[in-house]
Amino acid sequence: METLTENPTDMGEAGSRPSHTEQMPIPARGTKSSLVYTTCRPILMAVLIATLKTVVQAAPEPKEIRVGDRAPLFTLKDQNKREVSLETMMKKGPVALVFIRSIEWCAYCQLQTVQLSQNLEKIQAAGGQVVMVSYDPPEKVKRFAERRKINVPLLSDSDSKTIEAYGMQALNGAGDQQGSSQHGTFVIDQSGIVRSKPYLTSFEGDGAVDALASALKDANTKQP
Repeated sequence: METLTENPTDMGEAGSRPSHTEQMPIPARGTKSSLVYTTCRPILMAVLIATLKTVVQAAPEPKEIRVGDRAPLFTLKDQNKREVSLETMMKKGPVALVFIRSIEWCAYCQLQTVQLSQNLEKIQAAGGQVVMVSYDPPEKVKRFAERRKINVPLLSDSDSKTIEAYGMQALNGAGDQQGSSQHGTFVIDQSGIVRSKPYLTSFEGDGAVDALASALKDANTKQP
């Protein structure tokens, strides 16, 4: 691309058509149009900067749900099309709310879901319940649950509203992964307060399940 000059004189051969890379010349100094250009340019830049700042400030930051916060309520459908309400579940005991990325393309999520399903009795023996949430549509949730014989509630949050309410939406999701969740777990007591956020690091062995069961037991002892 040609470098802009203040007073370009070489415009090519007479009658030739300017190339698509040519730019409008900047008016020469001392002319009326140059004065208008010089005066307006800082104003336009200031307006552009102010507009960009407004756009950045208008973008809402995801709210982080911390230990001690009240857990957002939700009602979602599980793999059997039954409505599952957090409020109803809390009446029976503490709830482990486990967010996973996807049961379709996330291998870790698939293995974690199978592990929790196979250890449901250990979780229930701790006096708690477990429910899993992903952004996968209902038909994919149902297909996976039937194929792998999942017996924990596997909820479809296809519009990602619950994922967003808990500040769990993945920041790098793009394309088909837009709206997916990060990995994360919230243990919620019967009064609706988040009591812990255990980090389940592995789907192998009993470590992750034992940590979750322990967190549910603690939630039972921390009732207000």
